[in-house]
Amino acid sequence: MELLAANEGTPPCDAGFNSCSLLYKITGSEGFAVDGGVVLDKIGQVLLIIVAAFFLRWLVNRAIGRIIKQVTSIKGPQSIAELADKLGSGNARRDELLGDRSDKRAETLTGVLQHVAGIVIFTVAFMLVLSAFNVNLAPILASAGIAGIAIGFGAQNLVQDYLAGIFILIEDQYGVGDNVDVGDAQGTVVDMGLRVTTLRSLDGTLWYVRNGQILRVGNSSQSWAYVVVDTPLPPTADIDKAGEVITQVAEGFVEDEEWSPHILKEPEYLGPIEMTIDEIKVRLGVRTTSDQQWAAGRELRLRVTEALREAGVIDLASSGRIYVPRSAAGGAAGAAGAAGTTA
Repeated sequence: MELLAANEGTPPCDAGFNSCSLLYKITGSEGFAVDGGVVLDKIGQVLLIIVAAFFLRWLVNRAIGRIIKQVTSIKGPQSIAELADKLGSGNARRDELLGDRSDKRAETLTGVLQHVAGIVIFTVAFMLVLSAFNVNLAPILASAGIAGIAIGFGAQNLVQDYLAGIFILIEDQYGVGDNVDVGDAQGTVVDMGLRVTTLRSLDGTLWYVRNGQILRVGNSSQSWAYVVVDTPLPPTADIDKAGEVITQVAEGFVEDEEWSPHILKEPEYLGPIEMTIDEIKVRLGVRTTSDQQWAAGRELRLRVTEALREAGVIDLASSGRIYVPRSAAGGAAGAAGAAGTTA
């Protein structure tokens, strides 16, 4: 009887402050305190795990945002910095384009990494919640591992595309508006995602290229471009005079207010680069901004052609070739044959 009395006076809860002891003090019921304490402890653990998961996700997302912003805003090579100084404020469109591309890179990478981090964090939190209810996680983890292996084998191309897209964005290999050559397709980038890059070719064809299949990229729209103007001359042309005329045209092109902001280096007249029985080809090169390379090339070719004609270096009437139509040639040959027969 003394032992029973001693047991009746002993609290049913563990020592210290907990849910069981709190309920026991409020209700005085041992059974309700024990059962209710267990339930409240489980609910407290679950709430603590959920709150910790949301806080950790917020912290990780904040860190990812800062890191991606720093990575995408790193200044480029010295050549790009010199290009920006050369262009100044007169080419606000290009500065705006580069800024938009940087923002898009940061936004895309931040969204993808934050999404992946959220999945990982909440998956771990879900596992902790199950373990709080004494659920055996070993079969679940084994099944998840087998399913992950199966999905990995089946979707390895998809994973390859996404990884390639992430690295393309991080390394800034190209962006929307760039003219690129990716091997099987060439054109202007009209849309860019983590899985597919969309190109618009010169003939209007829209190409969808998987990022995982892009083995090399030739970008014609970054930093600067070197415009090459090859001019064919007749074999009898005065090469020295042609060089003087082309050099004068290049100097006038650099001094032109419309084109001078896009010239990054003095033009180089390289002289004859190829000689055949039909023509002598001379070359002029000039470094320009990448967004004006095609327009500058067309303008230079037009000016060089007109200047050479005005200087008398090239003359269509004395080009050294005479083209005779087939009908005329056949008629002349027939007439000559008839005259020979008559004679």
